[in-house]
Amino acid sequence: MIYLDYAATAPLRPEIAERMLELNSTPLGNPSSLHRAGRKARMVLEGARERCASLLGAKVEEIVFCSGATEADNLAIVGSLSHADSTVRSLISSPVEHAAVHETVKRQEQLGKEVHWLPCDSGGLVELERLESRLEQSGPSLVSVMIANNEVGTRQPVFEIGKLCRQHGSLFLADGVQDVKTAQALITEGAVDLVTLSGHKMGGLHGGLLYVRQGVPVNPLIVGGSQEDGRRAGTSEVLRAESLAMALERTLAETGEEVHRCRRVLEEKLKKLPHALRLGPEVEQNRADHISSWIFGDLKAEPILVQLDMKQVCASSGSACSSHSVEPSRVVKEMGYSDEQAMGLVRFSFGWQSTKEEAQRAAEVVGEVVRKMFSKEKKKR
Repeated sequence: MIYLDYAATAPLRPEIAERMLELNSTPLGNPSSLHRAGRKARMVLEGARERCASLLGAKVEEIVFCSGATEADNLAIVGSLSHADSTVRSLISSPVEHAAVHETVKRQEQLGKEVHWLPCDSGGLVELERLESRLEQSGPSLVSVMIANNEVGTRQPVFEIGKLCRQHGSLFLADGVQDVKTAQALITEGAVDLVTLSGHKMGGLHGGLLYVRQGVPVNPLIVGGSQEDGRRAGTSEVLRAESLAMALERTLAETGEEVHRCRRVLEEKLKKLPHALRLGPEVEQNRADHISSWIFGDLKAEPILVQLDMKQVCASSGSACSSHSVEPSRVVKEMGYSDEQAMGLVRFSFGWQSTKEEAQRAAEVVGEVVRKMFSKEKKKR
């Protein structure tokens, strides 16, 4: 099997699986308990927090462990808007955000919050001039723009966005799920206030992390105990925290050269196919290294993916959160494409286990499938 759906979830790294088994070999207690099993759990939990903070260039108290990046995005947006000490007056976001942000912002809009949507160009990039103009008009705001788009791989100008937010006294939330290294750089350089990450996208277990810059007030979504410094109640998920710390360490240590090479190999072959159109920006620096998304004429994504799966190639039609939907991709439509084109989005994404040989073979299979489907369509006409 050739797995090309890392943007949805990455295979579990074997060393992380081994560590999880090791931790479970003896009773792992509740980290809030005083007995030795609880103390062991507490040691693992806080050790993971310290490592995440060190790796990201953050303070220990700025790290909040969550069930996943969706919860982290919700906590960042709703928590910072609802706090009594918050100076935020409005929400500014882009229409090509992940559903975890897009739907949360829409919900706040329905509840009466002032919301402004930034337009994007045909490559999926937000317009900085429009953001600056909006910040001048709206006053202190929460700006939520993802670092790299999960469907088409567009890498946003997040450092420029962070600078504009600083100049206008606004908060900046960056969804870093698809680009951990840029997330780290934003935190290290003090260019961001809130960042969300996901463990399973890096080869760990499901679990999320929210970075909250010291001094940024955030109300908890889940209330009860005082876990996570009062920002997220509930028994701390020790294994997820340890897994995330390990996955983060390994992801940041990887050069990404092989992933980039895989994408280039695939694209060199796919661009020769009839009516093939690659989505996203043309400029390389505006693209995530691991994502390559395509439309093949008027072919629908679903039958392509079924045929690829039958030939042992796993790809997707975009966001895993909407992969069972028959609706056209919202992201592709916002980039100016038609409903019909948006129904044809096929995404290939690479990760820690990908090889150039797999990319070459996958490209050959895609070529076989697409040419065969075009031939059938031609005969029908």
